[in-house]
Amino acid sequence: MAGVYKFSDYFLYSDGSNNLFMNGFKFSITHVPSREMIEFKAFITAFNDTYAQDWNSEQVFGRADPLYNFKQTTRRISFGFKMPAASENEAYANLAKAQKLAQFMYPNYTDVNGAKVLSQGPLLRLKIMNLAQSTTRGAATGNPDAQTLYDSYNNGGEGILGWFSDVTFNYNLENSDHGAFQFLDNEEKSKRDGTILPKLIEVSVGGFNPIHEGPLGWDANGNFGKLSTEDQKDTSLFPYGAQSDPDALGSFGAGGMGPSEGMAAARQKYEDDQVAASEREKARLEREKAEAAIANAEARYGGMFGNARKRRDKRKMEKGKYSESKAAYVASALGGDMGRGPGSNTKTSEDINRAVADYADDGVFDGFVEY
Repeated sequence: MAGVYKFSDYFLYSDGSNNLFMNGFKFSITHVPSREMIEFKAFITAFNDTYAQDWNSEQVFGRADPLYNFKQTTRRISFGFKMPAASENEAYANLAKAQKLAQFMYPNYTDVNGAKVLSQGPLLRLKIMNLAQSTTRGAATGNPDAQTLYDSYNNGGEGILGWFSDVTFNYNLENSDHGAFQFLDNEEKSKRDGTILPKLIEVSVGGFNPIHEGPLGWDANGNFGKLSTEDQKDTSLFPYGAQSDPDALGSFGAGGMGPSEGMAAARQKYEDDQVAASEREKARLEREKAEAAIANAEARYGGMFGNARKRRDKRKMEKGKYSESKAAYVASALGGDMGRGPGSNTKTSEDINRAVADYADDGVFDGFVEY
């Protein structure tokens, strides 16, 4: 994604990930007590959102199964990401971000009569695009259609309140593919001994424990997240902010709701792109196969006695005189021969590969017939 371009005597460096970052493909961690925030490029290597139920059980005499009483449902998010450095400056910025994140793991203290007293725990807000965001806002009203619901979906909302169980930094100093920059002193224009900047920092968050700011559950009317009369505590869009179309039917959406037209269009575009990519890959392989066949033909029939050898190959192939491996090579050379010399510019990769297959099948080229 990065590149260096020269215009006249100036070199311009371009990092494509910066453009993605500016377009919202990023995530942030905010330290609630200080309101300081760190933003990271979304080089996410893992994202797991786990929901666990906790039930009490009581064994009753004479009953095969125990009695269960529900206690709570807990949520835990674990994720990992990378901070690659495209330059020494970015490596320094990444190290500073890692340092700030480590500082976010510590609490606040206040001064009481000359003594430092713990005043607030290190609460954080985590926002990972649309996958981790606060959804304490009401769903759209007025029965909007499916297209409107789909088109209005975004990553709006602040981060989820919670705390980190643990954070691990891997600086990849032992990895020869990454390593580190040696710190460059811009004033002295020289490398500073004993000071390095890691090229790749990998971060693993073992667990983010959300503290949800609105009630979660179903009411007597079958509505989720409507347990509070306060609009700011409406959690009906928990946890990802997506709203289904209640009028659409089918098996694709939640609760049997079908996809909106926008979702269907997006799915169709994805499938079309996959087909197009498959066709391009097939064409590339066909082209490489034809080029290999032409190279074999050039090597086998390019000399003074090439035509005589070609006639002999055709006779032996027709009679099956060659071993299996030799026959495959000769079939490739015979088929590739049409890609050299007069008239070769009219032959496509498909023509050459079809001829190769024809020779390999029965030793005889029957011409371009559909099969």
